[in-house]
Amino acid sequence: MQHALKAMLEPLLAGGEIICAASAQEAVSALRSGRTFHLVLLDLKLPDSDGLRLMSLLRREAPGVPVAVFSGQDAPIYRQLAREAEAEGFLSKSMDPAALVDGVRTLLAGRRFYDDQGERSRAGSQDSRPKPRLSPKQERVLCCLMEGLSNKEIAQRLDLSERTVKMHLTSVYHVLGVNTRSQAILVGQTLNLSMPPEDA
Repeated sequence: MQHALKAMLEPLLAGGEIICAASAQEAVSALRSGRTFHLVLLDLKLPDSDGLRLMSLLRREAPGVPVAVFSGQDAPIYRQLAREAEAEGFLSKSMDPAALVDGVRTLLAGRRFYDDQGERSRAGSQDSRPKPRLSPKQERVLCCLMEGLSNKEIAQRLDLSERTVKMHLTSVYHVLGVNTRSQAILVGQTLNLSMPPEDA
C-alpha cells in the first residue's frame, strides 16, 4: 500500500520527496532527520504505537506540519477519533484514487479535509452492517471496560484471572479493529451493548 500511495501522490509534489515509515519509530526518526515536511499521513494501526498517541508526539517533533489520519478503518467512529485528536483530515484507504489525490491536494494547500462524502454514502447502509462479532465473554469484558474498570477490577467482577482478562482484551481489540482501551470504549459505545448473562 505504501508504494502504491507513493506512486499516486508523487505527481503532486513537483520534485518533492515522499518518505514512507513502517513504524512509529521510523516516523519519528524521519521527522528528526532535518528534512522539511509539508504533510504527515498517519495510519491508526502501527506495529509499535497507537496512531492517535503518536499524533501528539509528531506534533511536538514537527510543530506546524499538518497531520491527517490515513486509515483502513472506515467506520464513522474513526473519523470522530481523528476529529477529537484535532487531525487536519481523514483519508480512507478505500477512497477512489482520484478522490484521495484531491484530499491530499487540499491538505497540502493548508485546508482541512475529511472523507465526509464517503461517510455520508455509507451512513444509509450503516444500520444494516453486522456489528462486530464478539463472544459473550468478550462482551462482558468490554462492558466492564466501558464502566472504567481496571484489569484487576474486571477480573474480580467476572471471577477471572488478570491474565485471562488481558487475553480477552487482546481479542476484543482485534475484533473491533482498535489498539487501545480508549478506542475500544468509543467503538463499544456505538454497539449498544448490555452485559450478557453469566451462563451465555
